Amino acid sequence: MRHSEFKPRNKRAKSAVIRPVAMPAAPANDEKRQKTPKVLEAFSELWKALFTSPVHLDSALSKQPPRMKGILAQIVPSILLRPASQAESLGVGVPENEPWSLDEKRLVNWRPAHLMVERLYEMMSQKWPDLRPNLSDFPSWMTDEWKATWEPNVVNELVDVLGREAPLSLRASRELGSKELLKELTAGSRLPTQAQVSQFAPFGVRLAGYAPVMNTELYKSGAFEIQDEGSQLMALFALWPQKYGSLLQETPGRVSKNIPDVLVGINPKAAPGVVPAVVIDTCAGAGGKSLAIADALAGKARVYAYDVSEKKLQALRRRSTRMKLNNIQAVLVREGNESEIVERFKAKADVVLVDAPCSGWGVLRRNPDIKWRQKRDVLNRMPDIQLRLLTAYSGLVAPGGRLVYGVCTFRAAETKEVVHRFLELHPTFQAVEGGYLGPGPCDGFFMQAFIRK
Repeated sequence: MRHSEFKPRNKRAKSAVIRPVAMPAAPANDEKRQKTPKVLEAFSELWKALFTSPVHLDSALSKQPPRMKGILAQIVPSILLRPASQAESLGVGVPENEPWSLDEKRLVNWRPAHLMVERLYEMMSQKWPDLRPNLSDFPSWMTDEWKATWEPNVVNELVDVLGREAPLSLRASRELGSKELLKELTAGSRLPTQAQVSQFAPFGVRLAGYAPVMNTELYKSGAFEIQDEGSQLMALFALWPQKYGSLLQETPGRVSKNIPDVLVGINPKAAPGVVPAVVIDTCAGAGGKSLAIADALAGKARVYAYDVSEKKLQALRRRSTRMKLNNIQAVLVREGNESEIVERFKAKADVVLVDAPCSGWGVLRRNPDIKWRQKRDVLNRMPDIQLRLLTAYSGLVAPGGRLVYGVCTFRAAETKEVVHRFLELHPTFQAVEGGYLGPGPCDGFFMQAFIRK
């Protein structure tokens, strides 16, 4: 469940170098000049939607015709990710402190963005330079908090990772496995990008860029899901934190460890710890982690997915059917009335995952529009929402069972401070494994496991 206003030691596998597929020929200059007004018009429509409605970038793009979507999907994220460095590289003048000093009404008509779109479209047949993000690509209120919390080397890494496009990550089904998925995806050089097996997510495959993988028979048959490697790790950490906890770090930053040998090709029959009988994913959303948990357990447990959105739970049901996972049950929860369902299943679960709504700073490279529209009052409310959910759902945990708190952010107020407040209020819980994962190469997450005494 994500907050409605926002929207984580083997030898390293060698990259499978994939020859690019033939791309459509770039339009001739005359044709491009004729099409430029249409591109600018479509951009204006999309840009306005971002700042006058709660729609996210991916939703706004989905409303465009396929050809126009393909153009804008390349151009708009680069502007949202790196407005200052992109403008400088294109010779577009930007007044000091913009765009971050502008309100949403003025952002709709922000002239530098429209100029950047026009120039980037003109350059689409060329190789774009690899721009290095800088602090000016993020609002100062955000980077000021980073600098107040983390050492300069951590801040520099956050800027560099979160100012670049995210790779496309896949989670192979347990039955197929990541190596076999990579082999089948790359057979005949069918991918237009490089791909490799994840260094730290045992079922993960990472693609360097976009590829139309959802059109493949592999996807349609349930051989894989699209899921960030960090999100995959959170699901497995919830099941076996005593092993996956070794991948977590004291501060956010690139994952520096590879997955322990014992976890490669993980088999629940020989799992590193007890296989739980009942697992509850309390903020499931469309169910990425629920599916990862159910698949890792190979049907050996009951997995309950709670969410306040029936639409998201319907998506989860469709995905579980495609993946042929029969051990998931989707459960609708009335927002603000979590106590109703807790009373029905009080102290019955072996594992409870609370992947709480958060600021989303760990996924800024995937959702760069967050930093353009985030409100301070919403940020300030996040820790109390997280503590309320963690407290409410802790009642589901059986004695000796495990509670796992997760968020896709690295803000101290939403991570370690929430953990501290929870322990002060609930002495029957003991903190065990925990820490930060990413950002880089995966999205950024914080996760903490507790044991109920």
